[in-house]
Amino acid sequence: MTPHLVLLVDDDPVFTQFTKNLLQEKGLKVIATFNKAEALSAFEEHSFSCAVLDIFLPDGSGVDLIKPFRAHSPSTPIIMVSGQSDVEEVVRAMKDGASDYIKKPFHGEELVLKIQMALENSQTKVELLELKSKVRVDEEYQLLFSLGEKMSKLQGTVDQVANTDITVLVSGESGTGKELMARALHKASDRVGEPFIKVNCAALPRELLESELFGFEKGAFTGAHRRKYGRFEMAQNGTIFLDEISEMHLDLQSKLLHVLQEKQYYRIGGEKEVKANCRILTATNKNLERMVDEGRFRRDLFYRINVVNIVIPPLRERKDDIAILSDYFLHRYSEMYNREPVPISPRLMEMFLSYTWPGNVRELENNLKRYIILGNEAQLISEFTRKRDNGGYTTPNEMDGTSPVQHVAFMDPRPVSSSDHREFESNHSADSLNTSGATLKEVAKIAQRNAEREMIERVLGQTRWNRRKAATILDISYKALLYKIKDCGLDEN
Repeated sequence: MTPHLVLLVDDDPVFTQFTKNLLQEKGLKVIATFNKAEALSAFEEHSFSCAVLDIFLPDGSGVDLIKPFRAHSPSTPIIMVSGQSDVEEVVRAMKDGASDYIKKPFHGEELVLKIQMALENSQTKVELLELKSKVRVDEEYQLLFSLGEKMSKLQGTVDQVANTDITVLVSGESGTGKELMARALHKASDRVGEPFIKVNCAALPRELLESELFGFEKGAFTGAHRRKYGRFEMAQNGTIFLDEISEMHLDLQSKLLHVLQEKQYYRIGGEKEVKANCRILTATNKNLERMVDEGRFRRDLFYRINVVNIVIPPLRERKDDIAILSDYFLHRYSEMYNREPVPISPRLMEMFLSYTWPGNVRELENNLKRYIILGNEAQLISEFTRKRDNGGYTTPNEMDGTSPVQHVAFMDPRPVSSSDHREFESNHSADSLNTSGATLKEVAKIAQRNAEREMIERVLGQTRWNRRKAATILDISYKALLYKIKDCGLDEN
């Protein structure tokens, strides 16, 4: 069994040597550094099982190391030590992610015990996360191909290309399950035991995306204080999934083309080529052929990534899948939120089947998540009735290059006007709406505000006014929730 490697960061040479000898006697390997800069370099070059950090270092506070360490290795336990009593720094350390704290002077066995406990807890957490992840991936993989005829046919394509290294382009509207299909390809391949690394090409600007993909060398630009490994290196021997490839800048497309052709690349500021031994999968919800004709996507790159194209049909074209997906999400979120599974009534299922689902599977999932949390089918039926009465939705046509019609979410994050708020205050419940002289649109707006207030108040009560958790459940931004709490006149007390 490989001994655990511990990073020790302390500027006191006597303490450092004493601690190093102590830990080595217990069968641990130790790398000692004396300042923040050395510690960061060591963390980049080695994989540590635990870190022991002094709070007061020559070049600043050891607490400042916690966040970069956590970004690099979220599960590595960090134990803080200090010979001075600085409550604020200790509190900051624990908030930033330190696992424990010990004050100098201490008995050697006390530090050894804390390290052993931290390693045991870390290993347990890692094993639990791996088990949960494996179970969920297995469930979703089985679900993906146990649906209707259209999805079952795609399994044959996956089986044919999974154990090859050819690039695959997964196409489909937003929310159809493109990432799940990419994971299915990875799971069915001989790279299944290696990393699956996802990169959202639309989430970062060009400069950050380039460094995220390819990494950079120390001194490559201002702020590059140490080498950074890119996602291609993280995906070594495994699979890298480039989601929303259509959003990649043309300059980066050229560099990606080089990786596909030569199987190697340079880090930013680097002079040595890095091998790229990984399977490349891509996904898009846009019409890449049209983008090629318009000069917005490289033709040669399109041919490279489009060796095999798997097109996932939208949910409105596979209505047979809705009942199976609904059952899966109901049981999954009932277990997650510790609720009793509540069956869907025939009336609600009929509405599901007649709806066009512009948000596809993701929209269905979010609606069922709220249904489980709030336990109010009548509210869900009312929402779908309103959608139907308003004419429903225009079928989205993203793959033809046009954007879908924006649909009304259950919790509309747009600011509410003062006039809307006055309407809401004067009509506190849907049962007491005064519709005299009002248009259907005005009545619907008032009813929506009433429903929003009721839903927000209920979720805040369930989360004990944990606003960030409530915002996640309601699927709106934290700022939007704060605005609505104020606008609806809700009070924690």
